[in-house]
Amino acid sequence: MVADRTFTTKRAAEAWERQQKEALGGGSFVSPRQSRTPVSAVATAFLAARSGQVAPHTFRTDRDNLAALPPKFAARPVGSVTEADILALLTALLGTRAHSTVSRIRTTLSALWTWAVRERWTTTNPVRGVRMPPGAVQTHDGAPLTDSTLTAIISSQRERSPHGALITEWLSLTGLRWSELRALRVGDLQDLPFPAARVLRAQSDGYSEKAPKSVRGRRSVPLVARAHDIAREWAAGKGLTDYLATSATGRQLRGTYFRRAVAWTTTAPGHTIHDLRHYAASTWLRQGIPINQVATWLGDDPRTVLKVYAHVLGEAQDLEALRRLNSPLPSHSPECTSRHDPQEGGRPEEPSKAVPNQGKKCGDGGI
Repeated sequence: MVADRTFTTKRAAEAWERQQKEALGGGSFVSPRQSRTPVSAVATAFLAARSGQVAPHTFRTDRDNLAALPPKFAARPVGSVTEADILALLTALLGTRAHSTVSRIRTTLSALWTWAVRERWTTTNPVRGVRMPPGAVQTHDGAPLTDSTLTAIISSQRERSPHGALITEWLSLTGLRWSELRALRVGDLQDLPFPAARVLRAQSDGYSEKAPKSVRGRRSVPLVARAHDIAREWAAGKGLTDYLATSATGRQLRGTYFRRAVAWTTTAPGHTIHDLRHYAASTWLRQGIPINQVATWLGDDPRTVLKVYAHVLGEAQDLEALRRLNSPLPSHSPECTSRHDPQEGGRPEEPSKAVPNQGKKCGDGGI
């Protein structure tokens, strides 16, 4: 005997016995004792097996996501969790977390149950059939960065750290992620056929270098004149393999030290460094750059750009509509209507001296 279970009817017991024999014969048998293991215990074993097999940043994300699970859910037997349970969990998490954060938690849970099925902790992956519930795709603590707000931020930071203010300005012009700026080398700059920065790698604070987080991998981001000038200032006197943007003391950038140098929480309250990337993307779209091109510069999927920046794309239509509403209405005065319809034939009538304004062109003082 490899498993036992109590049933209220003989028919149910026989059906269960047949299922267990079929699973045992097909190699998919899971011990009921294994399936009763709490989710938290399976998660611990999952993380132990995953250590060293994935990037450190991925491992840390999985660890943090699993640690964020509600205690009641973590105590559930792994084999008892259903698709309805997963959907309820994700929906509840959306009440306190951003859509992107919950989406990453779902990815971790799916990896957990995929591993659990392979290791015979349970028979099915309940996460796979559950789509993300609707919710806000992008959330910000403060209002989106505007031209005037960014100007004030840079001006305030320049008083504290001129060097740090240039970093803020450059990120707002290029849309690079912080990790991508940290890993950028002097040799990644190009002048021909146009000034640009080649994004070849990324390095988050405290982690090793890796490929950039881009849909198409490596990419080039064109540099406007101001961004090109700043980059050349940074590159002066450095070798091709030296970091392009460094701290005021010449060391590789660190987010903690940068925020401290420019007093970020004071000079840019309610905003994050990542908001500078959103500002760059919004500026490009407002200047008429096509979505696909903006997506290429950002290293994102065009569908993501369309979803995140839909409000920016709608501004052009609103502005055009407002321009039309503010334009003078065409005159409908009878005096401005032609006395002759060419499609009906005949000769135009002579303007009558008895009728004032007859023969005046539309717009010459009509109502």
